[in-house]
Amino acid sequence: MVIRTIVHFDIPANDLAGLSKFYSDVFGWKFKKQQMPGMEYWLISTGPRNKSVGGGMYKKAEHSDCPKNYINVDKIDKHIEAFKSAGGKEVVGKQEIPKTGWSFIGADPEGNIIALFESMARPRRAARRRR
Repeated sequence: MVIRTIVHFDIPANDLAGLSKFYSDVFGWKFKKQQMPGMEYWLISTGPRNKSVGGGMYKKAEHSDCPKNYINVDKIDKHIEAFKSAGGKEVVGKQEIPKTGWSFIGADPEGNIIALFESMARPRRAARRRR
């Protein structure tokens, strides 16, 4: 059995600067404002890259917007089908995250929000020739 892990999280906020200060003061997290078309988005660094999960914070769209955990999957279409077959409901269909991968947001049978994420395959560098 392949274990699926949380690879990213998102936190919605009304006051991005205020909430980033809160998390920075409490946990020492670092925030970096990103250029994202159509939305204000800040990346969150929770610690050393190889030992922590990163996240993001964005302007809350509606009062019912809630935090989301993104779970890494290898074949998102297969996992979307399994998610729905097991009783999950689609909230936001499959979307491409430019130069990063694809995501899908759904609700489990109890209504908890879960997001799936498939990383975009990174092009391999051409092998160097030995001289």
